Amino acid sequence: MSLPQMMWAVSVVIMTSHFVTELKAAVVLLGLAMVVIGANRLNRKEQIVFAVYSLAMYCMSMVILSQSNSLSTVTEIVVMIAFALILVCGPMLHRFEMSMLENVLVSKNKELSNALDLVKELAVRDELTGAYNRRFLMDFLVQQKAQADRRDYEFTLCFIDLDFFKRVNDKFGHGAGDHVLRQFCEIAQSLLREVDCVARMGGEEFIMVLAGTPQQDALIVAERLAAQMADMVVSPNEPNYRITASLGVTAYRRDEDIHVTMERADKALYDAKRTGRNKVIIADLEAHQINFG
Repeated sequence: MSLPQMMWAVSVVIMTSHFVTELKAAVVLLGLAMVVIGANRLNRKEQIVFAVYSLAMYCMSMVILSQSNSLSTVTEIVVMIAFALILVCGPMLHRFEMSMLENVLVSKNKELSNALDLVKELAVRDELTGAYNRRFLMDFLVQQKAQADRRDYEFTLCFIDLDFFKRVNDKFGHGAGDHVLRQFCEIAQSLLREVDCVARMGGEEFIMVLAGTPQQDALIVAERLAAQMADMVVSPNEPNYRITASLGVTAYRRDEDIHVTMERADKALYDAKRTGRNKVIIADLEAHQINFG
């Protein structure tokens, strides 16, 4: 209800009470209580205007009744106090209730937002290792390609396969194999920046994308990764047992299909595995052998 409608409604209540003196208190308080419910929709300024108008109307009614000696002073004082309390406290209680409700809604919305963020994160992450999945990787590569095609920008792919990973599962159990996969991702993340990406393609196969990085710089990162993998303890039961990694590296070439780039990196990885493993090979270039004893 609008302010004029509220003012008309309270006027009707007070005028009605004026002609039913014996039931005045009941008519005023019950009528005003119903009117104030509608007044809760008014803004603060309108509520002040409504309260002042209502009190003025009530005082006018009291003055008129006092002239006819049909006024009970004690009753009118009590009703006047109740009248004022309803006018003041009604909107205040409503605002307090709405404030509490708003706080609850804000809290629930924040919880919902956090839950949605978690769902989105889980949708693009590998549950075991925390690495990104193939869906995220392909979207990331599309973004990298778009940047490289329209300006002076480079990025490099590194395909990775953990050498003889099945032997770890067979020798130490799948728990140890899972530990190795998680350790690999921790090592990779420690070498990468926030703008880079490491994704698990399946099993023991991973892809790193080094954003804004030329091929030679990516080679340094790949060799560091291979070196740290070779130093990693696979199982405390056999601390000298080691696992190595084979890596294929290639840079994106402007305007080529991203799948062509991926196939080139995959071929380099295949060459690394075919020619002895535990090495980094740059596509179309000579192999870089990694030896760590």
